[in-house]
Amino acid sequence: MNILIIGAGALGIGVGASLVDSGCQVDFIARGETKDAIKSNGIARKGMFKDIIVPAGKVGVYDDYASLPENCYDYVLITTKTTANEEVSECLLDYSECMKDNCNIVFMQNGMGYEASFAEKFPQEMLYHSRVITGFKKELPNESTITAHQAPILLGSIYGYDEEEIKDLADAINNSGMPAQLEEELSKALWAKFIYNTTLNPLGAILGKSYGELADSDYAHPIMDILIEETFEILNASGSVTYWSSADEYRKVLFEELIPVTYEHRSSTLQDIEKKQRTEIDTLTGSLLNLASRCNVSAPVHSMVYWLIKAMEENF
Repeated sequence: MNILIIGAGALGIGVGASLVDSGCQVDFIARGETKDAIKSNGIARKGMFKDIIVPAGKVGVYDDYASLPENCYDYVLITTKTTANEEVSECLLDYSECMKDNCNIVFMQNGMGYEASFAEKFPQEMLYHSRVITGFKKELPNESTITAHQAPILLGSIYGYDEEEIKDLADAINNSGMPAQLEEELSKALWAKFIYNTTLNPLGAILGKSYGELADSDYAHPIMDILIEETFEILNASGSVTYWSSADEYRKVLFEELIPVTYEHRSSTLQDIEKKQRTEIDTLTGSLLNLASRCNVSAPVHSMVYWLIKAMEENF
């Protein structure tokens, strides 16, 4: 398989190394020091699971879409921050000749609603999603370290198309030692991740705490309880479903099972704030608040968290 990865951050590098290890040809869209590092030194995946070192020349890298080879890619993986999706979708449409006729676009991003700009430009049957709750950290421009792993990467369609269409991609990731599989009811899994992220990511960024530190805090813990309660009110009002039927049921799983295995993880939102760059708050809490508004549900604590993050971003 020939695979184009748009977004050479921690997740993109980690998944890219996995795919090369499974025999795929992988190219990146990358710029600046990241492009130079990949071109000169290749890429690497380290940390949990096996280490993968991909030498220079075994992976391609381009800094513009116009240079991409024509009729080449079986998959395009979107691993950028969701803040870039409008630009990325426009560029990919302008240079769509790089994709084969049966190419699929796979989103590996946080939040909800981030596919909107792509859905306006490409057929729904091309668009697939993933649920990633593995923690990646990028300490060097061309290296990704897996710092936490909660469950396999899940891949499927939110539009009801056959997930078997992307089985070869799931198999390739899984064969590298990083668990991945298809999921027929992916929307349930995406909601599960969405609840997790909107509870932990922005609050952790505001307070400068890891997931475990949030759970241990006598003051942050009750805020998380309220965030979860609000989210389930919105979920139920919208007619959406996930794996848990109530806020109480989810809280038990979150604090007893999910947070302990990602105790030390510092959210991507916190990492963005520390780097003084824009976060994905609009496709995380922002998307939840938009849904709440459509369902006439009040979410005052989520609203406060959202505006605090936006206020912090004003300094960047």
